[in-house]
Amino acid sequence: MNIGNAAAGWVREGLQANPDTVPWTVNCDTGYFGIAWVPVNAPGTPSVVVTEPGAPPVDPIALAASVLGTVPLPPITVGASPGVGLVAMPSWFWVDGYDGSPLRGSRTLGLVTVEVEITPESYRWTFGDGISLETTSLGQPYPIESDVQHLYERSSLSTGGTYDLRLEITFSARYRVNGGAWLPLAPVTQTYARDYPVRQLQSVLTSNQ
Repeated sequence: MNIGNAAAGWVREGLQANPDTVPWTVNCDTGYFGIAWVPVNAPGTPSVVVTEPGAPPVDPIALAASVLGTVPLPPITVGASPGVGLVAMPSWFWVDGYDGSPLRGSRTLGLVTVEVEITPESYRWTFGDGISLETTSLGQPYPIESDVQHLYERSSLSTGGTYDLRLEITFSARYRVNGGAWLPLAPVTQTYARDYPVRQLQSVLTSNQ
């Protein structure tokens, strides 16, 4: 701790509030800065005991919850083939931009470091025509045949031009403190959407000439 004479415009007011004292600056290695008013007749270099405001205890669960909302997510979109669906023909769907691997985030507060990990648990596909499907599969990107498929029975023109296609991913979540054992957190969900047009093929009669 380094103590030196203080000199500032507020000294006069300080002396009025603390008569028969002299001001000394207090600078601690922790970054604390303050003023100590030492009696004038104190012998030698004064010994000053400074009590710094104590930091509130860290709640690991609250810290984990704050990290949970900041875990970086990849730019996930809903892939579809064909780009324009056809009535009575299966459309293929998949999670685009993400391979399903665990995602992590961390934060340190004081002496406490909390790590959070989320892992996809299920995928709920809502196709916009009243039908939904829940899977543990991300689907397969075209040209591989996806195991997430849906067959539309009517054109999307009746719903304004497109179907509201939605994907809801449920992630299991866990956390650990200072590298300790993993502990569970409540699952979290993320929803992704896209417009998906579906058209009806029209037959055209031609004459044989």
